[in-house]
Amino acid sequence: MVSTVAEEPPWTHEASGSACLHCGSALEDTPGPYCCVGCRVVHGLLKSRGLLRFYDLRQASGVPAVLPSAARDRTWLEPLVASLRGASGPQRLSLDLQGLQCAACVWLQDELFRGREGALGLTVNPSLGRVELVCAPTFDLESWARDVESFGYLLGRASNREKRASDALLGRLGVCAALALNGMLFGLPLYLGLREGPVFQFFRAVEFLCAVGSVSVGGTVFFKSAWEGLRRGILHLDAPIALGIALAFTGSSVALFSGHAEGGYFDTVAVFIALMLTGRWLQVRVLERNRCLLLASDGAEGLRARRVRAERVELVPCAELAAGDTLVLAPGELCPTDATLLSPNGSFSLEWSNGESAPRAYSEGETVPAGAIQLGLQAVMVRTQTIFRDSPLPTLLSAPADGGPDAELARQGSAWQRLARWYVLGVLVVSSAGFLGWLLVTGDLQRALAVTTAVLVVTCPCAFGLATPMAYELVQAGLRRQGLFLRAAGALDRLLGVKTVVFDKTGTLTTGSPELTRPEALEGLSEEARTCLWNLAVRSAHPKSVAVRRALEPAGLAFFPEASVRELPGLGVELVRDGVRWRLGKGSWALDGSADGAAVVFSREGEGLASLDTEEPLRPAAARELQALRDDGYDVWILSGDSPERVDEVARKVGVPEDHCVGGASPEAKARWLEAHDRRDTLMLGDGINDSLAVSRAWCSGTPAIDRPFLPARTDFFFISAGLRPVRAALRAARSLHRVHRRNLAVALAYNAGTVGISLAGGMSPVLCAAVMPLTSLSLLLATWWSLGPGGRAWRS
Repeated sequence: MVSTVAEEPPWTHEASGSACLHCGSALEDTPGPYCCVGCRVVHGLLKSRGLLRFYDLRQASGVPAVLPSAARDRTWLEPLVASLRGASGPQRLSLDLQGLQCAACVWLQDELFRGREGALGLTVNPSLGRVELVCAPTFDLESWARDVESFGYLLGRASNREKRASDALLGRLGVCAALALNGMLFGLPLYLGLREGPVFQFFRAVEFLCAVGSVSVGGTVFFKSAWEGLRRGILHLDAPIALGIALAFTGSSVALFSGHAEGGYFDTVAVFIALMLTGRWLQVRVLERNRCLLLASDGAEGLRARRVRAERVELVPCAELAAGDTLVLAPGELCPTDATLLSPNGSFSLEWSNGESAPRAYSEGETVPAGAIQLGLQAVMVRTQTIFRDSPLPTLLSAPADGGPDAELARQGSAWQRLARWYVLGVLVVSSAGFLGWLLVTGDLQRALAVTTAVLVVTCPCAFGLATPMAYELVQAGLRRQGLFLRAAGALDRLLGVKTVVFDKTGTLTTGSPELTRPEALEGLSEEARTCLWNLAVRSAHPKSVAVRRALEPAGLAFFPEASVRELPGLGVELVRDGVRWRLGKGSWALDGSADGAAVVFSREGEGLASLDTEEPLRPAAARELQALRDDGYDVWILSGDSPERVDEVARKVGVPEDHCVGGASPEAKARWLEAHDRRDTLMLGDGINDSLAVSRAWCSGTPAIDRPFLPARTDFFFISAGLRPVRAALRAARSLHRVHRRNLAVALAYNAGTVGISLAGGMSPVLCAAVMPLTSLSLLLATWWSLGPGGRAWRS
């Protein structure tokens, strides 16, 4: 086991107690050295297992540890386990791994893997979020997966992440950059005065061929995007870029074949395409990187169920389920349809499906709703009441993940469409006027073509095509430093128009995971009592048991695999060891009928040892962040599926008026509320499947829920901080980005007015153009960096 001389992460000494001991995040109204319970648990595990070198390797601060609020459904893993056990020799397995951030994460994965029986080799790819295992059939895949996820990582089936759009763009960019460099190399003698002869003709031909290659390889990216927009009646910034490329290349070609010595701007066209591809690659790459941080979502198609047929249990896609099928639901698994409980009793969580925070106990014959998650200690059996297609789950899971470029075009801000429309119209009018004016005044067709070509080249939106992607990249990098990751290209543009911010309650305003109100009550227990309490809590998926387990987890207590344990839904968990009965659960049950006001009691032979009340805490500084949003002029609402009483209680804590709270809302009711109130100005923040219809209706959406991949795959952004500060940071960053865009637009208009004037006067030459365009673009890039880069004005608050 590897250890380290450091007992604490390196940043804690500098923070003087103001930073989380695990992730280094600022402590916002959070007592103790951790920002959240996840960080406390993971730091305790690293310390108890001698893995503190993790902090030495990471050096800088990281991200908060996210632990699932309930047992995870691992039906996706069972085919891999069965295949591995049935293999005759070593196997190579590929899995997606969520949570990889740095070299320390890679080192930790290696430490958790090596030394296990059958472990032969491990390869971790952080850029893809992928881990590849080489292991023998004796390797315990399930045990390894549980161990990895106990440290805040999540595993899933390997998705198709190798085919990335940025890779194709990078290939095109490499080709176009080479062509641009060669074009400039062969254009230099022409700038220095070469005007005739076979060498001149050869250099002009090479310049032309370089431009042809650039237009064919790189220009088609913008031609295709502009055409797709026009087909849908949308003009975006790719339209003027495509027009500039097409007209500048056409004008230069006409000048070349008409014999005009100074009419060619082929090297400028090639350089322009290379720069535009650089900007496009930056935009696509950062979104892909953010998306690869999380597991991919398969939607309804990825759901599996254990169906009992002919006295055998088979794992089948939920789409194959029919009414009357008998299913086995293991702990942590989801009920795919409304179903009748066949077992004597069962405990289920409805938090993910309808936002209800408290688990429910069901008895034999009662209906378990679709989307409920089984929390019991043992598997239960249910009988489906409908086919899967008639269940509400397919509707809730049907919202397409990552709508793609067509969806993005449809949601682009109208300001960019108006800008592109007027830009295109202005370029066409000015260039046509220049051509007709020079032709009528001089009668010289070649001179008129040269002036027109100069106008088309200098009006190519180089500054916008490069400065705008850079601005987006800088803003997204700044938001990543604050724990927020954008997934949709148009999210920042839509955030600018937000006036109303709507929060779900459970898991969004609150942490979603109950915590002990008095964890110090555990310190007075004997070692034996704490060990037995650990064995009770670790065997139950009930949220209150999870709270007890997480409070005890860092202690490294022993596990009794042979202990006799049973769970009674609605009452609690009972363990018998060496003839002694230990209970954790409802007070009256744990104390054999004696009255006790505590919600959860730990007892030994009916004698109470500790009262363990729990609460679902608010996110750190939630009230302060909501007040800051109101101070910034936003209208703040709470829209929840939990009971109105619980919603009102949270609203009072965070300062939201009762008339801005809606409780007991079904998924369909949430969607109707958004449709009635959203005027293309609403940001919806939720965390469960019950929020899926609402986020699909909202103008903009986000989620803090990254322990299940479904909702993050359908929102514009997700955030991984313990508090809500990144939401306000994103809204402010959108406004800062807009100010930078307006300033860049003013500079670009002034530049175009000057260069177009020179061109129309006949004073523009390829040499002057080659000097002025890069100078203006570089100036805009530096100004953009000064405003939006690290330490820039956008991040000073």
